[in-house]
Amino acid sequence: MSRFDDIYPLFPEYDMYAQSVELIKEPNVFKARTPFGSYICKRTSAPQAKLHFVGGILRHLQQRGWDGAVPFTYTKYDEPFLLRGNRLYYVTPWYASVDKNAIPPFAWSKPTIERLAELHHLTQNYRFDDPKHVEPLLTSLTDRWQMWLDHMQHNSSIAQSRPYPSPFDVVFLANHAFIHDAATRAIESLKQWGERQRYNTHFRLSVIHGYPHPAHVLLDRMGKARLVNFDRAAFDTPARDLTLFFRAFFHLGGEEEQAYELLQAYQSVFPLRQDEMALLVTFLQYPERVMRDIEGYYNQKYDWNELQAVKRLEKDIDRLYNVQRFSEQLLK
Repeated sequence: MSRFDDIYPLFPEYDMYAQSVELIKEPNVFKARTPFGSYICKRTSAPQAKLHFVGGILRHLQQRGWDGAVPFTYTKYDEPFLLRGNRLYYVTPWYASVDKNAIPPFAWSKPTIERLAELHHLTQNYRFDDPKHVEPLLTSLTDRWQMWLDHMQHNSSIAQSRPYPSPFDVVFLANHAFIHDAATRAIESLKQWGERQRYNTHFRLSVIHGYPHPAHVLLDRMGKARLVNFDRAAFDTPARDLTLFFRAFFHLGGEEEQAYELLQAYQSVFPLRQDEMALLVTFLQYPERVMRDIEGYYNQKYDWNELQAVKRLEKDIDRLYNVQRFSEQLLK
């Protein structure tokens, strides 16, 4: 029995057949060779409604001539995905990409942020322009930030109560005041921002990628980018995508000076309004990666040994300082 027995039967639904299949990214991304070219097949946990939404958006943008993303290949029944049992799959054309290890560091960053700007520009208020749509987004985010802060406080009590603190405990407690202050200021800033926008009838929402990361960008030899993996796409403020982009950029060792240049490249395509810049600053100030590290360690969510956990926390705190310095300069 082949490990790809669930992949081969999918392609007749596209009026094709797979001549060969290979796994290209554990455990859910496959490449299939067909008489009509090569395709990527992904087994996804994204809900069906999300795939319909993303498929429709990417098809619409492709029809408008935008080539900044890899669109879904639709089945012969005009569906953007296939359901087999309790598993969902979608297929996209395969495009060759340069090896990111063979190009200068951060060569991916400028083409990526330009594509994000194009996506946000082309889809702004794609569905409607309703300020009430913003309120649940802010409420859910505020609640989640507060929950993480409450959990962090509980975990700090655990660390303080131990007669023999672990190395992770020591690093966490040494930086507790900084992390707590950053989270508290961001939560209060988000609440104040929401109050200021309560009666704003022209708030911009766009389709956001949801996970802008070099792993989700294809670069051709001319340096042009195509975005892939829209499993976390949503209709949200563009500031969310920018936050995720800059967190990934700094996490990978990016420098502040280059970050300013990247933001300028974005704004040359899709200029941010003052209220959107303020929201971006607020998003960047919240120590989300550090909160996830703390939550993961004390709840034993990940298979980390002590050294891995400490190194991860130290690195993310160090990167947080860089992000904080960058964000504090944006409103000056």
